[in-house]
Amino acid sequence: MRNYKLGMIIAAGGSGSRFSTKVNKLMVKYQGRELFVHSLEHFVNHVDNNNLAIAAPQELMSSMQQIAAAYLDHTRLRWTAGGPTRIASVVNAFNLLDPDLDLVAIHDAARPLADGAMLDALCRAALEYGGAIPGSAPVDTVKEIDSNGFIKRNLIRQDLQLVSTPQVFVYQEYKKALTALGSAICSGSASDPELTDDAAIFFNCGGKVKVVPFDGCNLKITLPGDINL
Repeated sequence: MRNYKLGMIIAAGGSGSRFSTKVNKLMVKYQGRELFVHSLEHFVNHVDNNNLAIAAPQELMSSMQQIAAAYLDHTRLRWTAGGPTRIASVVNAFNLLDPDLDLVAIHDAARPLADGAMLDALCRAALEYGGAIPGSAPVDTVKEIDSNGFIKRNLIRQDLQLVSTPQVFVYQEYKKALTALGSAICSGSASDPELTDDAAIFFNCGGKVKVVPFDGCNLKITLPGDINL
């Protein structure tokens, strides 16, 4: 029996333009269900007191709510409109969560294969270290390049990790990290190219983030061919 209260944010507010300019990828079916539904089904029973908040595109929210209701109890979900940036969407969803949580998890809705076992392992690590994210070692050599496309630096592969979601943090520490961003970044009127995930936000505010090894497939649907994998 676990001894912590968990809330979760599903980041589903993006346009998915790399997948298609005509249809939002989250509405495309993957293994028999709309892509975004997988995350809801995997995690709705892992949060406390219905603290599962979804940031969705305003123009699709009604359709997504109807689709979700066909698969699970819609009263267990909390919905908000996504913002102009991923951070803004996450902030909108974070504001829907109860303030007495111990942990908060953030997950990209485009990753349909992450499951409760992964989430539980990350929660245990986050309780110990403050933050935890899933990572895997790169199999390819990675180079840092300059603005003209020339190699700038050789990176040591054993020091690198490919990270994904869900990412889990102590609630109060993550709240402080969001506050430290300032209103412009939180609202989406400004951006920071270094802040591509929530671990970056947490780390930049002094938080400690543990990378938990994960060797399974945590596919992110990004390009049209991914939907057939």
